[in-house]
Amino acid sequence: MKVELTTPSDYQGDLVGDLTRRRGKILGIEPKDTTTTVNAEVPLAEMFGYATAIRSLSKGRASSSMEPFSFEPVPASIVATILESTKGKPAARA
Repeated sequence: MKVELTTPSDYQGDLVGDLTRRRGKILGIEPKDTTTTVNAEVPLAEMFGYATAIRSLSKGRASSSMEPFSFEPVPASIVATILESTKGKPAARA
C-alpha cells in the first residue's frame, strides 16, 4: 500500500518508527512549518490496526491515507510462518 501520513513534527520519529516496524519502506519525508508529511510503502497485511496506532502515538493529531500501490511476492520467512500455521487444517472449498 502507498501510505501518506501527515503529523505534527513532534511525533514524526515515533510514527516513522512504527511504519518501519510494520515492514514499511520510507519513500520521503517532507517537513512543512509545524507538520511533516511522510510517504511510505507498507504491506497491507501490516496495516490492520494502523489507524488506532497513529491515533495513540500522536495523541489524535496525525492523519493518514492509503491506496493500493503494487503487488510483490511474500518474503520466504513469512511464507514459512503461514504454511506452518495452516498445517493440519482442512483446505477451504469453493
